[in-house]
Amino acid sequence: MGDKDYYRVLEVHLEASVEMIKKAYQTLALRYHPDKHIPAKKKWAEEKFKQLSEAYQILSDPIKRRDYDREGYSEQVVKESSAAGARDDEEAYFYYRMGLGHYQNARKKTSWRIFFGVTDSDLEKAREDFATVLDEYPTTKYSEEAYFYYICTLIEEHDYSQEFLKDIEEEFVEFFGEFPRGRWAAEVKLRQAKFYLFKKRDYSKAGEILTDFVCLYPDGNLTKEAKVLLEYAKRLNERSALKVNRKKKSG
Repeated sequence: MGDKDYYRVLEVHLEASVEMIKKAYQTLALRYHPDKHIPAKKKWAEEKFKQLSEAYQILSDPIKRRDYDREGYSEQVVKESSAAGARDDEEAYFYYRMGLGHYQNARKKTSWRIFFGVTDSDLEKAREDFATVLDEYPTTKYSEEAYFYYICTLIEEHDYSQEFLKDIEEEFVEFFGEFPRGRWAAEVKLRQAKFYLFKKRDYSKAGEILTDFVCLYPDGNLTKEAKVLLEYAKRLNERSALKVNRKKKSG
């Protein structure tokens, strides 16, 4: 068996049924598929996907799984894996808390902080800490929170270049690919709508996302805000359409 903990790779317990193993593999394979990740994370995703495929090949086959278990998957391995997971959680929490502190400092947007570039500096530090959690501790319980705040730092950055805006769009797609039903999914979706509404000024796209949001979360705490933003997006979209028509007529 070596040091390969296939149960931990698939995030299932030792007594997991074949059906449970299959579902775990399908979920994780979708999350870590290389095509769903930006170039900077592609190598990491390829390695994760390779590990998943190897683990599934062994644990989904009753005979291979039996041999795998007999070859040394002992209680000691379980304890070591559990200890390693706890250690990773501790280290991930350290970077997560550091990033959160920098992010909270950045949100104190007094005029002098913005003028002297302190806000951007804090955002950059926060983003580095959250990125460390995502890159080095992707399977810990803090990964989704770190990803949420990582996206927040991107949105609040004072950069409106097309390349930077495209990077943010890709991060939204990647987040929903990894955490489609996560605890932060609603928050991220609302921020995605605000991104298109206020940063990209794509009112039509913002309207689509907000309409989808209201359907998905009809009774959520953020629904009132989403409805107000939806009406605002509709008005802006109508004004934009009128401007285009006037230009056509004048031309």
